[in-house]
Amino acid sequence: MLAAAHHKVDNLISTIDWNGQQIDGPTSRVMGLGDLKAKFEAFGWQTLEMNGNDMDEVVATLDKAKSMTGQGKPTAILMRTEMGKGVDFMEGTHEWHGIAPNDEQLAKALAQLPETLGDY
Repeated sequence: MLAAAHHKVDNLISTIDWNGQQIDGPTSRVMGLGDLKAKFEAFGWQTLEMNGNDMDEVVATLDKAKSMTGQGKPTAILMRTEMGKGVDFMEGTHEWHGIAPNDEQLAKALAQLPETLGDY
């Protein structure tokens, strides 16, 4: 992180999935992250924030980040996401962090996700 800014690596775009969860529970309880944007900026990065569950916003923010290259700084994109978004038994819980669904759970999850996700 420090080396990229020091060496002015300005063709680097890093995406950070900021879902507020860790394998043991919410980051606020397990290990608070504080202000990630301020931390990246303190280390010399340009930062963008977005809703990582909105694919139109993801594409637009990635395009914006690409337009920011060549300015002497790396770029970090903080993607605020909801784990399990769109699947009723997975959304909002850390319990599915690192656990694969069984065949029945997978079928139920896939049935709840919009077909449009494949458009990207």
